[in-house]
Amino acid sequence: MGEDKRPVLQMEDIFSHSENNFDRISLEEKQPKEEKKGLSLWIASVFIVGQMAGSGVLALPAAMRDASWSGIPLLIFSCLNALYAGICLGRCWSILEERYDEYKGKCRFPYPSIAYRAYGKKVQYFVSFCLDVNLFGVAIVFLLLSSQLISSVARESGISFCYWVLILAVILCPLMWLGTPDDFWPAAILALGTTITACILLIVLIAKDAGAAVHANYPATSTTKFFLAFGTIYFSFGGAASFPTFQNDMKNRNDFPKAATMGFAFLLLLYLPVAVLGYVTYGDKVEDDVIDSITPSTIKSIIQVLLALHMLFAFLLVINATSQEFEEFFKIPNKFGWKRMAIRSAMMLFIVFVAQSIPKFGKVLNLVGGSAITLTASVFPCIFYYRLCSLRSHDLKWPERRIPLHEKIYLIVIIVYGILGGCMSTYAAVKDIAEPKSFVPPCYVNLTAASSS
Repeated sequence: MGEDKRPVLQMEDIFSHSENNFDRISLEEKQPKEEKKGLSLWIASVFIVGQMAGSGVLALPAAMRDASWSGIPLLIFSCLNALYAGICLGRCWSILEERYDEYKGKCRFPYPSIAYRAYGKKVQYFVSFCLDVNLFGVAIVFLLLSSQLISSVARESGISFCYWVLILAVILCPLMWLGTPDDFWPAAILALGTTITACILLIVLIAKDAGAAVHANYPATSTTKFFLAFGTIYFSFGGAASFPTFQNDMKNRNDFPKAATMGFAFLLLLYLPVAVLGYVTYGDKVEDDVIDSITPSTIKSIIQVLLALHMLFAFLLVINATSQEFEEFFKIPNKFGWKRMAIRSAMMLFIVFVAQSIPKFGKVLNLVGGSAITLTASVFPCIFYYRLCSLRSHDLKWPERRIPLHEKIYLIVIIVYGILGGCMSTYAAVKDIAEPKSFVPPCYVNLTAASSS
C-alpha cells in the first residue's frame, strides 16, 4: 500500500539520453510551442474514418452471417467501446503533454511513449510489438483486398490476383516514403470520398437484389462463428494504433476526443446499413466480401474500383505510424533520404511476402482483429488511462486527474470484454486457419491464383 512510484516517474533523464532507441527524443523533432501547423479537427476526423471504413464495409455482412441477429448489438456495443477507448487514448496523450515537456513537440512513437509513462520499459516494448502486428496486419489486409477487387474488375486482362499484389506494392512503395500524416492529408480525403460513394452505390445494388432475391435463410450462430464475427467487427473499428500519430499532427491535440467522436459516429452510419441490409438480403449465402454476393453489373465494377482506391489510400495512413517507429528504432533522421527509403521499402517487401504467403484476406482479418487489434483498440487505452490518472508526483505539480466511478466501471467492462472476447476470437481464427479445407496455396506456389476471398 505504500509502494513508492517515484523510480518510475523520475526517469526523464534516462528517457532523453539512454542509448535505447525508444528513449531517444530527437531535438530536430521538437517544434516551438507557438507552432500552428497541423491537422484541423475536421481533417483529423476524416483521417479516422478514411483509415477504417473500407474493409469493414465489405466484411461486416459476413460478420452478421456468423453472429446472426446478435451481430447488430455486438456491432453497436463494439463501436461504443472502441470510441471510448480512443477518447481515453487521446486523454492519455494530453496527460503526457501536461507532465513532460518533451512531448509538447512531435514524437515518432506516441503510443509506446504512453505505455512507457504508465508502466515502464517492459510494457512499452510489448505495446510496440502489438502495434507492429496490428498495423502490419491491417496493411496486409488492405493490400490483399485491393488486389482482389482490381483483379476481379480486370479479369479480362489475364493478370492474376497474385501479380496484382506485386503491381500495387510497386505503386505504393514510393508513396510510403512521405513523412507523417500531415504530409499526405489529401489521401485521407480521397479515401473517405471513395468510401462514401461506394457505400451509397453498394446499398442501392443490395436493395435491388433484395427485391428480386429468394427468401434468405438465417440459421442460428455457433460459439466459433460468433467469436469469428467478434474479430471481424473489432477489426472494423480497430484504428486506435494510429490515433496517437494523428493526434500528434493536430493543431490542437486536446481536440482529438471530439475528432474521434465525429469519426466513429460517421463510421457507424456507414457500417450499419450495409451490414444489416447485406445480411437481410443474402442471409447465410453472403460471401466474406459482400461484393461477391452482388449481381454483376457496371455499377458493381465501379464500386470495386472505388473501394480498391480506398484501400490503397488507407494503406498509406495505416502503415505510417509503424514506419515512424521503425525509423526511430534504427536512428534514421526525421527527414527524407535514402535511409528512410530503404527502411520503408524493406517493410513493403515484408508485407508483400506475408500477403503472398496467406492470400486470403478474411483469415488475416479475423486473426489480427481478435488479437492485436483487440489489445490496441480496447484493452491498452483503458488500462493506460486509468494508470496515468492514478499516478501522483511528490516533487512536481501535476494537474489532478480523477475518474468518476461510473467511468471506472465502464473502463473495467471494456477491458474484460476485450480480453475475453479477444482470446476466444483469436482461438477461433487460428482454428479456422488450421482447418485443411481452408488451406490455399501461397502465391509463390500458385502464381495463377485468381482471388483471395
